[in-house]
Amino acid sequence: MIEERVKVNRKRDFSDVLNASFGFIKQEYKSLFRMLFLYAGIPVLAVAILNTIYVQNPLSEILNSITDPQSAQNMNSGMEGKAFLVNLITNIVNIFLTGLTYCYIVLYTQNESQTPDLKEVWHKFTSLFAPYIGYNILSSIVIILAFIAIIIPGIYVMVPLSFILIIKTAENESFGESWNRCFALVKNHWWESFGLIIIGAILIMVIAGALNLPASSYVIAEGLLSQKPNISTIPFVLTSFFSTIGTSIITPIPSIILAFQYYSLVEHKDNTSLLDRIEQINKPSESDDA
Repeated sequence: MIEERVKVNRKRDFSDVLNASFGFIKQEYKSLFRMLFLYAGIPVLAVAILNTIYVQNPLSEILNSITDPQSAQNMNSGMEGKAFLVNLITNIVNIFLTGLTYCYIVLYTQNESQTPDLKEVWHKFTSLFAPYIGYNILSSIVIILAFIAIIIPGIYVMVPLSFILIIKTAENESFGESWNRCFALVKNHWWESFGLIIIGAILIMVIAGALNLPASSYVIAEGLLSQKPNISTIPFVLTSFFSTIGTSIITPIPSIILAFQYYSLVEHKDNTSLLDRIEQINKPSESDDA
């Protein structure tokens, strides 16, 4: 029996969005993983190496400052620049992982639930890479300013703007049009969308926490058992490196959930599937034209 392929553009409630998202992951994980390995593998590898290198010294200094207060005075020296570099590259890698996932899902939907050609995914992603960076920066600034003003408007703005990259991918509108579309789609579906965002965040936190447990356990043991803690060792390097790789692999999960919610909201607002079916019914057949 052939398993029915997951349809993306459907009206769904809260639980259906989650079920469809994980059904899609189960169905497409081989192709998704291959795509991420091909096109995001090098950036992920770079951030894993940088994260492992630049995290070692600060952690060692923090552990040493517990037993040697004098060393705490120099702890912040040079950390700001390293932290900025790691965060910058991490954000770029996240754009790769998120953007590629959105391009994959949009092309999957346009191809009527058929696995898209990975070269086509890459071509679409490269054409949108600059807007992804710009939209991500602008929406982040708006969200930060909203949180500075007061926490409730920050949360309110964060939910619709979480959809801005998938809207750009699917509809390819300007920032202003995408902004308006975010709020129009989420209207009357804010709480549902907020819940899905929270679930996606919790999933990432739990899985990432489990992946980081070996490295965290090693750091704790080194701090408790060693007079002069030193985490620049092979066990920490390996566990930290592979936990970063593992965390990168699961990063697209919230994006997939948001993409399914986006298409569900589009169906609620626009009824595109129904209009397409009506158009197909009204479209004269080739035999009628003959």
